Amino acid sequence: MFLLFKCCCVLAKPYGWLRRLLLLHLFVPFYISVGDESKINNLLLNSSLQETRAILLLMEARLAPDCYVENHLFIHNSRHDYSNLSIGSRAYVGKDCFFDLSDRIIIEPGAVVAMRVTILTHFDAGASQLSQRLPRMTKPVHIHAGAYVGAGAVVLPGVDIGEGAVVGAGAVVTKDMPSGSSFVGVPARAILRETSRSAPDSMVMIS
Repeated sequence: MFLLFKCCCVLAKPYGWLRRLLLLHLFVPFYISVGDESKINNLLLNSSLQETRAILLLMEARLAPDCYVENHLFIHNSRHDYSNLSIGSRAYVGKDCFFDLSDRIIIEPGAVVAMRVTILTHFDAGASQLSQRLPRMTKPVHIHAGAYVGAGAVVLPGVDIGEGAVVGAGAVVTKDMPSGSSFVGVPARAILRETSRSAPDSMVMIS
């Protein structure tokens, strides 16, 4: 079926409306009917901006009308649909983000999730010895209004990023962030901007 879709896309390349018609009214509904989320995830990964939004809505993600989601979105562990994903008004999701939908991901109004951010909502050690000490678990991730998650950051299961908080690029967030805080590093730690005259732009690490 996917090969047929790719052939149709080649034929329909000059006609974006025809590609969208096939994608949204034939292929995605068909894969939904047979319960093949992996094929839908693959279609989403290779979709345009308009197609990305349409597929998310067809898969029951909760999107505000004025949120902006870039294409090339990786969805993992979607199970039956994308209902665990909620993106609020004026929120932004950048390119190449990876969302693990084992549990809920809530992105509130005005929040920014920059390019290549990874959000994880589950841990599973599989058959390793670690599973004896750390059993499988799922926990939601909540990014509150006006928060900013920098490019390439990783947010671990159960993390709550407070209103207006800032996550530095490449940070690994392992614990909750208070509203208005800024976290950087691996693992991410809070920073405080000094106000002294001698070093107005320096940063102090808070453990």
